[in-house]
Amino acid sequence: MALQPGFDFTEATAMIALSQAIYGVPAIPVPTPDPDKLGWSKVDSLSPSAPTLLDNLWQVWRNDNKPGQYAIVVRGTVDTEASILADLLFPLIDARLDLAIKVGGVELDFPFHLARDETGSAVVAGTHLGFSLSLLLMLLTTDRPLLATLSELSLDPQAEILVTGHSQGASIATLLTSFIRHASGIFSGLSGLPCKTYVYAPAKPGNDHYGYDYDFIAGVRGLGWTIVSTQGWVPQVPFTLQGPGDLDTPNPLREYDGTRPPLVDPRIAALCASVEPAVEVARLQTVARALEVANDLKTKLIREGTVSPNALPGLPTGMRLDGASVAGAVDGMLSRIQLSLNFTTAGSLVPLFAAPGGNPADPKDFFWQHHLGNYWTYLQEQYAPTRPLS
Repeated sequence: MALQPGFDFTEATAMIALSQAIYGVPAIPVPTPDPDKLGWSKVDSLSPSAPTLLDNLWQVWRNDNKPGQYAIVVRGTVDTEASILADLLFPLIDARLDLAIKVGGVELDFPFHLARDETGSAVVAGTHLGFSLSLLLMLLTTDRPLLATLSELSLDPQAEILVTGHSQGASIATLLTSFIRHASGIFSGLSGLPCKTYVYAPAKPGNDHYGYDYDFIAGVRGLGWTIVSTQGWVPQVPFTLQGPGDLDTPNPLREYDGTRPPLVDPRIAALCASVEPAVEVARLQTVARALEVANDLKTKLIREGTVSPNALPGLPTGMRLDGASVAGAVDGMLSRIQLSLNFTTAGSLVPLFAAPGGNPADPKDFFWQHHLGNYWTYLQEQYAPTRPLS
């Protein structure tokens, strides 16, 4: 049976169980179900045996009760420097990138398209650099790169995928959905792969224009669900710092081409004069830090054997993708950094109305409201089919 639009409690239940299972530890304060008891089996042949250089890990699971249905599960942040760095690489980059990968003297197009083309717009869709880098490494590196898995699944006419994840993994899963929906060029075969997304407690994955695009390709179609706790802080970050340059044009401060109008209300001009310098300093500091970390990542990519020979579909016979090739794609990303910190949510929201408070057993548990065990409880209480919405 094909994936159906709309929030499906059974699907959401399975996806929260898979999102917890990838951590390898029981959920707290209450356990989530074991995936095998829900009829899901991990597909080792399509799942990497180790994480990426940013400590991103994902798994592919198969629904034993529905032939052809798979789930791609992206792990959230873990307590390692690399994983936390991916969260802290705040700058936005253009969500639609035409990257190039050089292999053996041959330059291959790599359409990294996470949003529609907005040529001519003063503001374009932007995505979180750290999550975008994470997705790129997932697509191209490890012993079982995600791009090869997607290509294999797209050849199966029965295949359909549920995309899910928690926390950082939820944000990356959102971007992955965009990559599939906007697949073009050498990846155009992926765009017909049916997919539906359930993400839990994502950090904000991009700016308002990215959110608009994601809502159009998934949210309003009933195929992109974002489940958040009303007491959780992770979906409220990264901090949003909006400035005049984040506004669409024309507006009272800028004409359509981005220039300042000759006559601006003095009160508005004074407000901008007081706000813009502080915003600019924060942006520049964030970009400088991101470039420093990204350059270190590129060095590691070049040095370590992190790329599978079958990572890139259509790679000419005898050519092998290596770390230096991927590092070149990272350079392409960094060349399209936006001087903006205007982050927003994306997807059709499913609010879980949570009870305020902390962990009664551990006052230092700052992630208490973020735990999937609490998400599981609220999901059952508020969205089970036997409970009418009120």
